[in-house]
Amino acid sequence: MRLQALQCFQCQRFNASGVCETGKSVCQAKRYQQCFLRKVYKDDILSYGYQGCTSVCFPMTIFNKDVALEEKCCSDSTFCNKF
Repeated sequence: MRLQALQCFQCQRFNASGVCETGKSVCQAKRYQQCFLRKVYKDDILSYGYQGCTSVCFPMTIFNKDVALEEKCCSDSTFCNKF
């Protein structure tokens, strides 16, 4: 039995409305990779973000003054990193 490769949405930068502005595509996670989704907030309002395949991902939220970075990681289903 062969497992289907994990595919992830890929975008180098999406705007506050969730529209991919740069590098919209799909990536196929290689061995030991997973999908990620990172969102950057300023004053609790989504500013921009990015998504794709990665080998290093830590699910977390980091706060620094008025900016927050939220990172989500997943490998449970194809396109699990949908915005």
